[in-house]
Amino acid sequence: MTEKPTLDSKLAHKAAHLLSPIDLASGSATRIQLLKDCGVDFRSYPQDTDEDRGLATTPGQIVCHIAKGKMDAFASSADFDPARLALALDTMVSFHGRMLGKPHDEADARRMITAFCGQWQDIVTGYVLHIPGKGMRTGAAHSRLLFRSLTPAEVDSYIEGGEWKGVAGGYRLQLNGWRLVERIEGSWSNIVGIPLEELVGILEGNQD
Repeated sequence: MTEKPTLDSKLAHKAAHLLSPIDLASGSATRIQLLKDCGVDFRSYPQDTDEDRGLATTPGQIVCHIAKGKMDAFASSADFDPARLALALDTMVSFHGRMLGKPHDEADARRMITAFCGQWQDIVTGYVLHIPGKGMRTGAAHSRLLFRSLTPAEVDSYIEGGEWKGVAGGYRLQLNGWRLVERIEGSWSNIVGIPLEELVGILEGNQD
């Protein structure tokens, strides 16, 4: 990629209108920044849940199962307001048949980024959206991303910047991670962690 991806202004405007106000069952810095960039009125409630995959086997099933666990935890807390929109999500990278979440440490992040070089990966985000008076909507959004063929020095430079911490796959497109990428297919916001196009579509279809 020759330049940093930017948020589509029309999509951001729709998100600000349809998603506001909303409770985000997540403390993810990338998701919080994305909602801020859209102008969405939101409150963030991090969920400390065990990201158990249960009996789920496919990438979409796995992330939806984990997102449901986060929503269940939030919905049973004192912070949950059934009169407000609420959103829980989980994002993972599907790479050569393996599901990858957040790197455990710097060495793990370096292994991930090195393995990604010159390769395609699938980014899958599972979501559970609570719509007041209409129940829960659950789904999974898929995007594809091709990494550049990076030199060891480029990998080291990115890892040393610390952006790998706390994010699936160990890179952040909103910061300098876009420099590692050759091409994106599908939703950019989904890769960041919130599939805005799908959520906007759901809410447009649920307007009275």
